[in-house]
Amino acid sequence: MKLEKAQIRNFRMLKELDVDFEDILSLVIGKNNTGKTSFLTIFQKFLSENKPEFSFDDFNIDIQNDILACENNNITAEEYIEPCLSLKLYISYNDTDNLGSASALLLDLDSEKHYLVVIFEFVLEYEKYLKLASDYTEYKSKGINRNFEYYLRNNINRYFTVRIKALEFDNESNFKIINRDIVNSVISMQIIGAKRDVDNEQGHSRALSFLAGKYYASSVISEAEFPELQKKLSETDESLTEIYQDLFRPVVKEIAAMSYNPKEAELSIISTLSEKKIFQDNTTVKYKHENTLLPEDYNGLGYLNLFAIIFNIRIKLDQLSKKNKPDEDPTPLNLLFIEEPEAHTHPQMQYIFIKNIKKILAAHCLAASKDFSLQTIISTHSSHIVSQCEFEDIKYFFRESSTSVKSRSLKTLFSKMVTAKDVPTKEEQERAYRFVKQYVTLNRAELFFADKAILLEGDTERMLIYAMMQKTDEYISRKTDVANYNPLLSQNISVVEVGAFSHVFATFLGFLGIKTLIITDLDCAKLSETGKNIKCRYTEGTTTTNASIKYFTQLSNLQDIVSLSASPITLSYDNNTNMWNAEENGQLRLLFQKQENCYQARSFEDAFICNNLQFIIDHKNHFTSIKNIDVLESSPPDFYDIAERCIDSKTSFALDVLLYGGKDNENWTTPLYIREGLEWLAQ
Repeated sequence: MKLEKAQIRNFRMLKELDVDFEDILSLVIGKNNTGKTSFLTIFQKFLSENKPEFSFDDFNIDIQNDILACENNNITAEEYIEPCLSLKLYISYNDTDNLGSASALLLDLDSEKHYLVVIFEFVLEYEKYLKLASDYTEYKSKGINRNFEYYLRNNINRYFTVRIKALEFDNESNFKIINRDIVNSVISMQIIGAKRDVDNEQGHSRALSFLAGKYYASSVISEAEFPELQKKLSETDESLTEIYQDLFRPVVKEIAAMSYNPKEAELSIISTLSEKKIFQDNTTVKYKHENTLLPEDYNGLGYLNLFAIIFNIRIKLDQLSKKNKPDEDPTPLNLLFIEEPEAHTHPQMQYIFIKNIKKILAAHCLAASKDFSLQTIISTHSSHIVSQCEFEDIKYFFRESSTSVKSRSLKTLFSKMVTAKDVPTKEEQERAYRFVKQYVTLNRAELFFADKAILLEGDTERMLIYAMMQKTDEYISRKTDVANYNPLLSQNISVVEVGAFSHVFATFLGFLGIKTLIITDLDCAKLSETGKNIKCRYTEGTTTTNASIKYFTQLSNLQDIVSLSASPITLSYDNNTNMWNAEENGQLRLLFQKQENCYQARSFEDAFICNNLQFIIDHKNHFTSIKNIDVLESSPPDFYDIAERCIDSKTSFALDVLLYGGKDNENWTTPLYIREGLEWLAQ
């Protein structure tokens, strides 16, 4: 039995969130404040708490207004629409599953349907609505000067109730009310929260020792399971009893002397060691450093956190599999949530954790003595964990608006990429998908957690981009109210070098939905005598060899492309057609060289030289990247020729610019096309 999908409605920012789940592991990722904790919380409240309670603020802001509108409305039962927040689960099963108590969730006998549907609601039913209206009227009649919102906030759990329904799959208007006992017999859930009490400065110096005791309590079925332990305890009991007799003899005699019948007052103090008490109160975890055993709290928080997670995973899995309850079978559906396993841990430790977690979970399921299936959901905002995970396991949470979070499953990205309009063959489709999948996960997983992105083409731009961002910040600050400006260098911007392949990322960028700046080169070209396009200066060019420009503009004629760039080239992504379309307020902007100082550049280098020729001449004897120095001072200057003949190494050229650019890079200026793009991105 597997959880296939969850639908959450009206819970905090999760106004309409749909999430699908993988059979073994689902990785929920997203930036801060994208609802990952809320996602876990609603599961915890409905599935783990016997009497879940919610607050008024747990409702999405939009539905809060609908609830408050109930104050003065005399609505009939037929007109009434129940305000509620909800969690709906779609559960699949197969013919080999023993439905048992889950049969109470079946509402049809169609053998072709293999789904169960359960919905949990926190709802204001009509009768409760009438009582709320009546009670508030009485409340106001007492002269209390409090508004309806105040009254509802403080009494919401008196009127809103938890309701659980089993629905018929594909016919959800057919339902029946079920009780929590039925749900508990079908679904079990355990959570390992982000707060794991391993902070040595907060009084948890024996946290691992405590967990060791809990692990023993959850994993040992009976005392007979470890006979050697029982033998040692028995021997120790006998020895301690003899010692106790001597130790307590004076007290025993005094008690007997005070009794009218000394024989009835005879006491015996004996030792009754309990293995559970021993593990709980007398177990100390230490770690080995060279040849010395050190206390657990001498270890760093990263290791303590990792140890705590492993202990907790074993404890929670033992509880789910009912290991210490041999007379009970596990529930058919078992969920384990792990929240932010990366806390305090080094990136290398995060890599190791996510690479091994599936093996640990699979081994435990195999070792369980009963039929036990498990689905694990891990939430994280660690790019290091994402870089080592299975691409198809990722569930990407993003904010669609200030009040709404959405989720996208990366396993749908392949189907989107194979329908991309510029990919003619299946082989190229699969190659493009593999490229994005490998490049993003191995090199640029931080894209998933960025608010904005810059895609660059070359080494020179990559090395100078942060200096150009700083200069743009200074430029904007001089002409605007600094108090209302958030500098580019303070924003969460991911800078990615993609060479000439930014168009390959087009579908992925649309999938992410973040504001993106693509900085590429015009790459003017002309037709050679052999019929091939070769690079040339702008005045000789007829087309571009830049595939990204062709993709995003749908143009190939050089004059048409340059004319288009007179206005900002901004585009929006259509998720239905998987296409980028021109739109003034789009979230992607395409940049390439534009005319400046009466010159149209074809690359970053000649655009930079056009703006900063004197700066280069002033330092020509120091720039190790410059050759053919005499060409620099040709008159009139030929910027294309200088870029082609004088720059020996683009990487060295960028280093020279930074080295001799001054304390704040004041000795050079940013090409206009890049400065305009960075200004747009800063907004």
